Amino acid sequence: MEEKTVNTPKASFQWERFLKDNNSILILVVLLFVAFIGIDGFTGSFYNVFLYTAQFGLCCLGLSLVMIAGNIDLSVGYNATFCGVILVTVFNMAYNAGISPALCIILGLISAVVVGGILGAFNGFIITKIGISSLIATIATNYIFQGLVMNYARDSYSAVDKSVLTNIAKYNILGIKWLTPMVVIFALFVAAVFWWMYKTSYGNRLHIVGDNPEAAEFAGISVSKTAFTTFVICGVLAGMTGFFMVAFNGAAIYTQGTALGTFPISACVIGGIKMTGGKGTAVHVLLGILIMRTLSTMMSTMFWSTERVNLVTGIILIIVLIVDRFTSTKSDDE
Repeated sequence: MEEKTVNTPKASFQWERFLKDNNSILILVVLLFVAFIGIDGFTGSFYNVFLYTAQFGLCCLGLSLVMIAGNIDLSVGYNATFCGVILVTVFNMAYNAGISPALCIILGLISAVVVGGILGAFNGFIITKIGISSLIATIATNYIFQGLVMNYARDSYSAVDKSVLTNIAKYNILGIKWLTPMVVIFALFVAAVFWWMYKTSYGNRLHIVGDNPEAAEFAGISVSKTAFTTFVICGVLAGMTGFFMVAFNGAAIYTQGTALGTFPISACVIGGIKMTGGKGTAVHVLLGILIMRTLSTMMSTMFWSTERVNLVTGIILIIVLIVDRFTSTKSDDE
């Protein structure tokens, strides 16, 4: 009697799938190799990559949840900026009232997070309850949030005691330049969101909703409720981003809302979050932010103009989108 042999998949197939789904790893490795080998002064400024990643990372993390659910939020930048203005307002009021600096920070942070959540809920309501397209709705709310910022902070809105806040963003733990309380907090958030998305039923529902809303409804999952939740969480994380931006600068600067207009989307897409929804992790977001900040640090080290930086960033984003279009495994047999 002949023995039947079973053909097992080759290990190389798994590596091929891994590289297709995580091509952002290869992009980051190549960038870092070129930067450390070919750019003078990059090594000395590399710690800025971690600082800026932490400063804006939570904003991108929140947006990724919205995108995985199959939506978009173009207002997240000015949401974060307005939350920064609220934080400074509350901080200054509490500080001038003689409240301890630590409690001032806590009160300011709570205010920023609550306001961010409310603005996120507003986005979620008009999108999931009224039925307006997330693209159109958040373009409109972006103008609203921008108007709120302009009414309160024409240039910058400074904290009365900047050092109390800037220690959170710039105090070097163990004397290490890139290791600050802000970086540690950001890392904890990334780990928590990664666990939450893959170890809880909500994370599973989120991916199902983004991948196939009709199938999700058929399975008893509320698509509108799931999407609404992502906008609220995105708003809360925007509030945290506002806190980090104020901590880094000692002030709420209105122009940061404009700078954050496209950065979170670019970071998410370059990292591997699918514009069509249903796919992506917190690690993909982290990789995307690191790529964007590495690029920015490389070009600033070479003293490139803002125009040239924007040109190169746009070209790279187009290339990544094209590569993603032809290497996506979303339709592959699982």
